[in-house]
Amino acid sequence: MKAVIAYRDAHDSPEALELGAILRRTLGCDLAVVAVLPPTSRDTMESREPDAEFRAWLDQLAHDAEAAARAFLDGEGPIEFLRVASSSVAGGLVQAVESTSADVLVVGSAREAVHGSLLAGSVATRLLHSSPVPLLLAPRGYHAEPGQRFESLTCAYAGTARSREALAATCDLAKLIGAPVWVGTFVPRASTMYPPEVGFDAEDMVSAQWMEQAEELHRGAVEFCRERGVADVRTFIARGDGWAGALRAVNWSDHDLMVMGSSRLGAVARVFVGSTATKILRYTPVPILVVPAGSHSWSE
Repeated sequence: MKAVIAYRDAHDSPEALELGAILRRTLGCDLAVVAVLPPTSRDTMESREPDAEFRAWLDQLAHDAEAAARAFLDGEGPIEFLRVASSSVAGGLVQAVESTSADVLVVGSAREAVHGSLLAGSVATRLLHSSPVPLLLAPRGYHAEPGQRFESLTCAYAGTARSREALAATCDLAKLIGAPVWVGTFVPRASTMYPPEVGFDAEDMVSAQWMEQAEELHRGAVEFCRERGVADVRTFIARGDGWAGALRAVNWSDHDLMVMGSSRLGAVARVFVGSTATKILRYTPVPILVVPAGSHSWSE
């Protein structure tokens, strides 16, 4: 298995490198750190003389990024460092994924994100609509303890086709890791100042009916996992005030990884996350793996 880690310069937040290190410990995968930098005249084959000062600045930027990445990942085994020339950072990362036959693309949270929350910046947002492989992200400030590994996988499950495909990818990954699978459904409650006109009794009845339907979905999900060779399957329904409350109602551990599915919209826009998935991304307190629709198999 191979992971491409997006790390453009030494001032980038280290979440992507943290995730790459955990993947290496968990799966023994190969790591390629990729810095996407603007092209120069040499890259574009233009006839004009290159701007020597600009090229020197880019060379220094790449050198500093490689040095910082190698220092951060020191002791985690060998890494490959690639410099990709592209006017689009997202496009350059996809190019690196395809040229290296990577299985997963690792990206950090936006610099302006609040500590403990995941904010997809412009690059990550584009990748959520264009990555041909699963995209691994983490909340701002995410920090792994020495020797930390992923030891539990949680699939955000709603019974849809996309969540079933994500569950299949979760099962296959769980077998590689030797980890249990949690099937989780998140239920955000809207905050209201006054009781609804129909009264709390009707609201409680609707809630009870929904819970019964969710439990039925989970029974099917457990059977699905066991058919794919995963015996240790557990379920939960997390409720809370809004999406933040629902996501934080779970007793997460430092070793958890959440998996979520997405839609595929053709050859150009290969991944698409809807409003629900976007809210889960925004409030997840743990790293999250977004899996494109379509069958996905992890390489050795």
